[in-house]
Amino acid sequence: MNRNNRRWERQSVHVPCTVTYADGLPNPARASIVNLSPGGLMLAADQSFIANERVSITLEVGNVSLLFEFAETMRGTVRWSQAAGGGPGLYHVGVALEAELPRRLLLTEQ
Repeated sequence: MNRNNRRWERQSVHVPCTVTYADGLPNPARASIVNLSPGGLMLAADQSFIANERVSITLEVGNVSLLFEFAETMRGTVRWSQAAGGGPGLYHVGVALEAELPRRLLLTEQ
């Protein structure tokens, strides 16, 4: 039986961002938020991340952006990271957020 045990429904998005280890290691990764929920998100990143490490995710500012009802930077813990099937140098990364996002997200295009 294939069941979804997720606590929240995921919302598909495409939001460019930069991801860094919270302890300040100087190797930021370019990424995009692929989906999100109040408790976490999945990234498509150009590098893998280590499970159980804390990360900071900073949304990029551009002509089209996703404006949330929270700060431009989110913090969380990497739960998993694996190579994506879309080609070399692409990884999917699951992040549990430290602060739960509002259930209502404000999506707008600038």
